[in-house]
Amino acid sequence: MRAKAVALNPTGNHTAAVLTMGTSAANGNGAVEVFDTKTGAVLQSYSSLAGTDSSGSHVGITYSPDGKYLLFSQDSSFVAIAKVDPTTGKLSDYAHVSVPIDGSLFEIEGTPFDYKFDTVTCFPHLPIGTDGSYAHACGHTVGTNPSAYPLGIAVSPDGKTAYSVLDVNDTLTKIDLTASTPKEGAQIRVGNVPHSVIISPDGATAYVSNEAGRIAKEDDHQLYSDGTPVVADAETGATSTGTVSVVDLSTFKVTKTIFTGLHPTGMAFWGKYLLVANAYDDNISVIDTGVNQVVRTIGLGLPIRVPGEKKAAYGAGPNSIAVDPDHDIAYVALYNANSIAVVDLDSVSKDAILGLIPTAYAPSSIVLDHKDRVLIVANDKGIGTKGIPPQNSFGTAHGVTSYNTHQDLGTASIIPLPGVDTLADWTNQVYLNNHWDLTRNIKTAAGGDPHLKAVALPKKIGDPSLIKHVFLIIRENRTYDQILGDVIGGNGDPSLAVFGAGVTPNAHALVERFPLLDNFYDPSRQSADGHNWIVQAMAPYSDDIQSPDWVRDYPSNGGDAIAYQKKGHIWDQAVKAGIRFKNFGEYIEWNSFVVPGCTPIPNFSGSCHPTWSHFYADTQAYESKTEPQLKYYRSVQSHSPLPNLINNTDRKYPQFDLDIPDQYRVDVWKQNFEEDVKAGTVPQLSIMWISSDHTGGPPTAVAMQADNDLAVGRFVDIISHSPVWDSSAIFIEEDDAQDGVDHVDGHRSPGYVISPYVRQGGVVDSTYYTQVNMTRTIEQILGLTPMNQFDLVASPMRTLFVDDPPADNFKPWSHVPNLIPLDQGVNQTTASLKDESPAVKALRVGWMKKKAQVFAGKHTKPDSEDSDTVNHLNWYEATGFTRPYPGEAKVRPASDFKHRKAPEAGADLDD
Repeated sequence: MRAKAVALNPTGNHTAAVLTMGTSAANGNGAVEVFDTKTGAVLQSYSSLAGTDSSGSHVGITYSPDGKYLLFSQDSSFVAIAKVDPTTGKLSDYAHVSVPIDGSLFEIEGTPFDYKFDTVTCFPHLPIGTDGSYAHACGHTVGTNPSAYPLGIAVSPDGKTAYSVLDVNDTLTKIDLTASTPKEGAQIRVGNVPHSVIISPDGATAYVSNEAGRIAKEDDHQLYSDGTPVVADAETGATSTGTVSVVDLSTFKVTKTIFTGLHPTGMAFWGKYLLVANAYDDNISVIDTGVNQVVRTIGLGLPIRVPGEKKAAYGAGPNSIAVDPDHDIAYVALYNANSIAVVDLDSVSKDAILGLIPTAYAPSSIVLDHKDRVLIVANDKGIGTKGIPPQNSFGTAHGVTSYNTHQDLGTASIIPLPGVDTLADWTNQVYLNNHWDLTRNIKTAAGGDPHLKAVALPKKIGDPSLIKHVFLIIRENRTYDQILGDVIGGNGDPSLAVFGAGVTPNAHALVERFPLLDNFYDPSRQSADGHNWIVQAMAPYSDDIQSPDWVRDYPSNGGDAIAYQKKGHIWDQAVKAGIRFKNFGEYIEWNSFVVPGCTPIPNFSGSCHPTWSHFYADTQAYESKTEPQLKYYRSVQSHSPLPNLINNTDRKYPQFDLDIPDQYRVDVWKQNFEEDVKAGTVPQLSIMWISSDHTGGPPTAVAMQADNDLAVGRFVDIISHSPVWDSSAIFIEEDDAQDGVDHVDGHRSPGYVISPYVRQGGVVDSTYYTQVNMTRTIEQILGLTPMNQFDLVASPMRTLFVDDPPADNFKPWSHVPNLIPLDQGVNQTTASLKDESPAVKALRVGWMKKKAQVFAGKHTKPDSEDSDTVNHLNWYEATGFTRPYPGEAKVRPASDFKHRKAPEAGADLDD
């Protein structure tokens, strides 16, 4: 459960309500948690519609001015209105107002594909949008989830009208609260990707913050955000405007657009001024509502910066504001700095921050209880995924149970307003919590001397390195224990090693020679934030705050400008630094297929996609030299609107696609690599995404994991037998660890650093490292400037590297053949296994048919399948359809799961 937004009961009865996401009645939580602000005790877990709709949203909860009703947004495309008991503060159903998507279902060949908006203006030559897998035309959403995605909500001072932001519709709508059955009224178009709404004290004006800024014009550089063209930076793809729409409520029309910082989010009044938190500019815009103009900007920059740069390192992420008008103080939630900034609004100095108040993980909403002089804060990620049962019960994946990344426990904090001395102490604690005290890492982030003697891992960014070629291999979804839990000497649990040595012989052979990292973690929950933690060194606010539902988008491989930080991605830093970079699959938004004899279906970029078996047969024929070239070598075409990425991409290499085996990817990459070796043009940075270990394609789970393991082995084999091996380093990591469990932490994951310049000989390194440490290490080697506070403070992986390695370190490494047939499970509907009983055969046939149904059309969409069905399928495949799923008495037929509704594309894997 994530805690998204908080509202204080205005009657003074010491109750408040927190809006959540990612919960259900089954885990004991509700869409709203009502709690006592004196004791912190939860009084009620409430879901609307008699407890049947437990959906929340990432912002949007408020009491009516008289405290008789609570209104909150639901990403099921409803605004819920609950009656509030005046004594206890508990809730009961009153109304459930539908706020539908402003469009119509669009079908391709009779199959639902997306929704087409009725009001979005599209221009010629606009880049095609994507759901991360298939192309979607301008004006079309990225999926079939018909939600307008209601967010911010406000009630007029007289209590008669509610106003709701509809994020996907890009509109503000109103609801008549005096009607016997409240329902949605008129909508008006505001800016792009609206977030919050606030009503002026006189009830005459509404202000709407628009994260993606103004409506695009034809001559703007535009990218796509769930059907809406948005104004974007031509190089990085990040949104380049932020606005507040001024709405005259008497006419219900937008009368003015005010330009603010980037990604304006939460707002609060301070007398005649409106304060607007700009999440991607780390500042507050101060609007004089008398003239509706920005008259001042208050900086909220972090107290650290890259040496030599004037601006503070990005990463405060202000997103919610509470004002104490009696003392002219603003309290601002800093989502990415795990703290509350205490801001002197009267200060005329550049630094108006008086101090910082520590919170739990990712504060996303704040209110001030003036009477009790306490702050009440909703912490999105709270205490993480190792909290208190039953809310933080273990997860189960592939038939085993332990810690998992999905066991979120958001929290609410009740914080007394601090005095001067306490604030000073708390500020110091925030420094420590965020590792801003790691001055060595900060000081070595720039200022290198290229004339120094080269070492493996330079002391400073800009110093020369012995390593000239960095290869980054990104994989999918595994925990440490799943793969390496059976390795003797590491901190593993063999009982959780469902893909141990018998499935992943190359991973095990690699850690016999190269370092075993048994304390490496992925900060991410799943793919939508995981890839961004790797290539942006963070999951920016507009990506992370959508977790775990991700209704608007699912930017695991791009596809939405609101998910990109201002500085862009690691490839933008590489291009800026003059580093040769080449990409293979990572962040590619969609593939098209050109296959002789196939006529593409209009508007469906995947319509000529060959089958998994076609691609597998192609690799077998090519690798056995039966054919001189891959049959489909020029059939796959990769697409991305990000110029620094696509201009340095091998477009023949596929994106994430479970209908293409990883061996095909290696075969495509190998040809490109060998051409570069021959020409002496091997890039300084190469990124390769291999995805079969996600599992869920036509082969069994163990076969797909074996395919991925063999691909890793072949990559290392090919590089280590090449002339560039003596100046290379290979970094391998998962995008997340979500589809597995681990006895230490659900985020612990396999990470590998392979090079002649690392310690060898079966070394176990238990230093705490994460994906961001790996990114910082790559930056340190290649001379790339850190992108934000996270990679700025992150320690390079110093414990691994040696400057004068022995000769044996330079010996090549040879891959280990797979132990599992890579096509295991394919076509098993007609070919049963030897000595299989009729009953087992019937189970297998039924489940193979179910598998085809579950994954139909989803093999290119990460994390889009019904998790319970997939978990049972994976378990039965791994146990030969002979062992009951843990906790169950018998092997269940696939027909038991026929009524399970799979999540929409962009939903998460296990919720």
